[in-house]
Amino acid sequence: MRLKPFAEPARVLFHLSEGYTKVLLERTEGVGQANGGIDWDIPTESIPQHLRHIGARFLLVGESIWPEEHDTAEELRAALGRVRVEELQGGRDSPKG
Repeated sequence: MRLKPFAEPARVLFHLSEGYTKVLLERTEGVGQANGGIDWDIPTESIPQHLRHIGARFLLVGESIWPEEHDTAEELRAALGRVRVEELQGGRDSPKG
């Protein structure tokens, strides 16, 4: 598989059942149909406790994945699970503005 690193500012929208949290990739806010954006469901346990509140901002860091013919399902699942949360520079998790 081909991998490309990414680091995207994200904001907590709400918490889901089964231990997941929905976050918005801030760069995509207001883009697309119905003024939408791209949101991801990430494991709540991957978010530090002090960044779990609604509206908290942080950096999602990982690698974009382009599967190739020889990749196994296990390799792809492992690569998808490697997204991590980092504090924004300066530790600010306040709303945009």
